[in-house]
Amino acid sequence: MQPSVPSQRQSTQLQNTWTQAAALLVSLCALTSSAIAQTAVMLDGRVLTQKVPLALFATEGPIWNLDLANQGILVTGKKVTIPDTVNGTSLLISGSSVLGQDGEALTGIGARDFTRLTDANAIGADRDPLRVAANLGPRRVGAARSIFSTVEARRTSSNPSLVRDSVAQTAIEQNYFRLVQQAYSAHSRVLPADFLDRAGLRGASPADWVYPATTGGTLKSAGHVYVDASGNEFYVPDVEVVIELAENVAGGVVRSVARGDSSRPDSFVMDDMLLIFNQDPRFGADVLGLGEALIPRDEFFKQAIPGQTHIDVIGHMVGDHVMMVQEVLTEFTDPAAGIHITADRFVIRTGEARWRGTVDKPSGIRLAAVLIFTSAQGVETRRTVAVAMVIDPLTGLATYDARIRPLNIATLTHIEMQAINTTSNSIEASERYDITPFRQ
Repeated sequence: MQPSVPSQRQSTQLQNTWTQAAALLVSLCALTSSAIAQTAVMLDGRVLTQKVPLALFATEGPIWNLDLANQGILVTGKKVTIPDTVNGTSLLISGSSVLGQDGEALTGIGARDFTRLTDANAIGADRDPLRVAANLGPRRVGAARSIFSTVEARRTSSNPSLVRDSVAQTAIEQNYFRLVQQAYSAHSRVLPADFLDRAGLRGASPADWVYPATTGGTLKSAGHVYVDASGNEFYVPDVEVVIELAENVAGGVVRSVARGDSSRPDSFVMDDMLLIFNQDPRFGADVLGLGEALIPRDEFFKQAIPGQTHIDVIGHMVGDHVMMVQEVLTEFTDPAAGIHITADRFVIRTGEARWRGTVDKPSGIRLAAVLIFTSAQGVETRRTVAVAMVIDPLTGLATYDARIRPLNIATLTHIEMQAINTTSNSIEASERYDITPFRQ
C-alpha cells in the first residue's frame, strides 16, 4: 500500500502548533487597558495587586534560573512569578505535569509543586517506573534533557543562587544513553546503520559517547506587573504561562512500533528518527485521536500499521535524531470510550454566534447546540438549535460549522453541544462551554 498523506485536520493541528508563539504575542498586544486580573496571592500569603497604570509583559525564551523559595522562573531578563492563586483561582503552568499513582497527570505544576521543575526531582524522586498497562513499558524513568542548557546544567561551581545540579545532569545524560540503547534494540532493522553514532553513542566504549548539546527549556508567558504592600514589583503571568523543554514537531509515516517491557520504554520510528514516549515526569505523554480525544496508549500500538499510518508528533528533541514524544496526533478512536465533542473558534458578536468543532463517533446521533442565557439573578433559560454535521467518509470524523443569527447575545453565557441518539432521543454526550470571554 502507498503511505497515507496528512489529513486536513492533522495539517491544521501542525500549523496551529507552529504559529502558537506568534499568536501568543499577538493576543497580548491586542489586550486593552481593561484589567485581566486584579489580585494574586503568593504561597507565603503575600497579596499582590496590579500596578497602576497597567504594565504588560511577555516572554518566550530559554530558562536561565529558578527561584525555588519565591516560585520564580528567570527568563528573557525578568523573573516571572508563579503565585498560588490569581483572583482566587490556582495558577498552574500549562504543559507541565504532576503525576498521580496511575501515571496520569493530576494537575499542572503550580506554586505548591514548584520544586518539581528541578532536574534533581525529574531524574530522582518524581520518577515513576511502574508500567502503564499490560505489555507496555514504564511510565516515567526520568528526564533525558535538563530544564537548563547543557553548558549551564553541567556547571560544577557557580553562584549558590543559581539552581544548577551537575550530578542530576550526569544522571540525565546516562538516562538518555540507556533509553536510546533500549529503544534502538527494538528498531535496529529499520534505522540507519550509523544511527547510534548519530545519536551520540559513538563506538563501543561509553567513554567515547557524546551527549547532544541542548538549549534551556522555554517559558512562554504573558501578563501584568503586580506590586506588594511595600511596592515591590512582580511579573505575574495572568494571561498565559506555558513551559516546555522544546516544541519540536514532525509528521510522517510510522515505520516501526514497539511496546515496551519492564525496562524498555514504548517507542516507534518515523523516517530515520527514533521516538520514545516521554519519560520526564514534568511533562505528559499522550496519544490524541479523532477530534483530539485522548486515546489509551495501547490503542496506538493496536492501530498503528507500519508503512501505512501517518501521524504527527510534538515533543522535545535530544540532538537531531531522538525525540521524547509528548503528544501523538492520530486519526484513531478508542472503541471503549464515549462520544467526544469539540468546539472552538468562537465568534460571539452583536446579532450572531459562530463556532465550529468535531464529533469523533457521529454514527446514529444528531447534533444540537443549547444556547444558555443567564439573568443578573443567575437564572438560566435555554434555547436548542439543531446543528448539521458533515462526515468524512475516510476517517468517520464529523465536522460542523455553527452559525446562529439573529441572536441577542447580551445575556448569552454558555453554549452546550449535545450528541443525541436518533432512535431513543437520549443525550449520549454533552460538552458545556463558557463563551463570555468571546463576546465582542
